[in-house]
Amino acid sequence: MIIKLTENEKDQISSKHEEIDSSLFNFLVRRIKVEERDLGTDWFGDKPLRVTEYKFEGFPGYGFNSFSSKKDMEFKIAEMLIEETEFVGDWFYGLQNVNNPERQKFMKTIRKFLNFILTK
Repeated sequence: MIIKLTENEKDQISSKHEEIDSSLFNFLVRRIKVEERDLGTDWFGDKPLRVTEYKFEGFPGYGFNSFSSKKDMEFKIAEMLIEETEFVGDWFYGLQNVNNPERQKFMKTIRKFLNFILTK
């Protein structure tokens, strides 16, 4: 399943909105792959349990599923971006940088991305 942005959603993440990093958001949207799977067969006539898996194309090992907590999902995406991409600079590291506006924007973008894919 491929997620496509509508014109309204594109306007919401445009560069005129400073609360998120639109290039990072678009980077994540372009690479996410969503798959739904059944876990087992019907048991006593009940519907099988379904799990949604989220994987990033080109980044094996950094996926998560619908049973993960939102904090775990956020941590996994941040870990992938820190270790595998150039989006994160020195401004991310250290306790003194917790209130850094760039770091806050980075984390807000990840949270907005999670809200976006989890509501689809």
